[in-house]
Amino acid sequence: MARIQELATYEVDVAAQDGKAFTPAFFVESTAPINFDDKETVLPTPEYCKPSTIDQIVATLAKQEKPKLLITVHGFNTPRDSALETYRRSFIAVNEDAELQDRGLVCIGYRWPSEAAGAPWRSGLSAAPIFLLGVLFAALAAVYLVNFYFEICDWWKFARVAATAVTATMAVIPITLFLLRLIVYFRDGFRATNYGVPDLVNLIREIDDKLSKLPNARPAASADDLSGKVDLSFIGHSMGAFVVTNAVRILTDVFSPEAMAAMRSQPIPGSDEERRQREIRSKIGESFLLRRLVLVSPDIPAEVLLLGRSNALHSSLIRFQEAHLFSNEGDEILRNISTTANFFSLPTMSRRFGYRLGNVGVLTDWGISEKLTLGNLRVGACTLYQLYAEIDAAQSEESFAQRLTYFDCTDSIDDAGNGVVTDATRGGRPNLSWLGHLRLLWIHLRREVDVHSGYFLNPSLVRRLIYRFAAIGYGDTEKLYGGLAALNAQCEEYQIKALKPGERSIAAAVAQDAVQAAST
Repeated sequence: MARIQELATYEVDVAAQDGKAFTPAFFVESTAPINFDDKETVLPTPEYCKPSTIDQIVATLAKQEKPKLLITVHGFNTPRDSALETYRRSFIAVNEDAELQDRGLVCIGYRWPSEAAGAPWRSGLSAAPIFLLGVLFAALAAVYLVNFYFEICDWWKFARVAATAVTATMAVIPITLFLLRLIVYFRDGFRATNYGVPDLVNLIREIDDKLSKLPNARPAASADDLSGKVDLSFIGHSMGAFVVTNAVRILTDVFSPEAMAAMRSQPIPGSDEERRQREIRSKIGESFLLRRLVLVSPDIPAEVLLLGRSNALHSSLIRFQEAHLFSNEGDEILRNISTTANFFSLPTMSRRFGYRLGNVGVLTDWGISEKLTLGNLRVGACTLYQLYAEIDAAQSEESFAQRLTYFDCTDSIDDAGNGVVTDATRGGRPNLSWLGHLRLLWIHLRREVDVHSGYFLNPSLVRRLIYRFAAIGYGDTEKLYGGLAALNAQCEEYQIKALKPGERSIAAAVAQDAVQAAST
């Protein structure tokens, strides 16, 4: 049987009416199966879509005067229908934003094979190893025999209790493993690593290869010639942030002589030479420049923000021109479920170091502050300053943390005045006590508020900023609002807490990171 192609491509019907400009959008999915032994099949064409090809994406990019490719990647527990609906809303939101039209933007919603929580229950017994089933059935049988079959004298009741405790403990282990299978976190993690990442790499490589072979493609005159390149940006949500950052690590040619030379150089921060060196570092393949990375509630250990311990994210972020983090201290999916699921595998001795990057909190008032310090960023109950002190690490304000701008959406509200990712109200903050966190988890499970994906669901400043930062960058977005003061007023109105380092601080941090990367 012929092997099914690795990627399926569709054009999404989001064309504006009345001849207005619109942003072309495509849906691309990995055709890897949910299970190893699923029968090969061709998935039906999604609603609002029509079959397309990579060639059409390339042709659409080639038509743009200043082409920009924006790829969005979803998180775990996102079946096909859910991913399609999220991307459809995203594409509509982009097309409703007049400021993003006529900017050469082309959008791709990329789906890797994720599944809904609870979906594997039917295959639980058939997929379980014989040894695991043996332990489970032996334990359950022992509990039954000890308590309901054998007659034991009254003086031997203690032995009955002890035998019941031991056999019940034996049963807990396989039952726990079955529950872990049902939440699909680790199943999705396997597919994200083995299917999502390599198929995304192949998608970008194929587009790059076809762009470089177009009849009107002009070869670069030198390694420093970056004219005619396509801006490549990403939005990574939840586990999708893991997919994006690992794909970029694979795509990055660490042995590129010009890239290594650019990282070793130490130009004046903020100078034209420094910007040129950053662009050389951002070069990917023949046709792309890595521009912007927007991480939305990333399911990545918050430990990456600690100096000297950020290699996993550092090697990806060093290639981007901009990186932005949208987080929520009330994201109970990351705070409770993800941290619990990763408890036995995360190498830490204290729960203070077990939180996720999507739970980072900003300790300032609503609005944009340029006082980005280690004491103004909180992970769990501790600031970065306190975490640095606990591990006796050197505390530098020009640390890796300076590579990001932070948008804490815990208190944020949408255009209707409702909480975006919590039960916040206009002028009010959510309860973040331990009881408050339990309540947020409860209302999330009841689908009253989506604490993990609410960023994308309703019209709000948060959603507009995510797409504007990814599409045109922070600087141009700030200009759209009339400058920093006007954007700050918007963040205050929508109850967003943001931290932004000064331009020189960012440049200095980038230069320091580059030198460290080159030296290692």
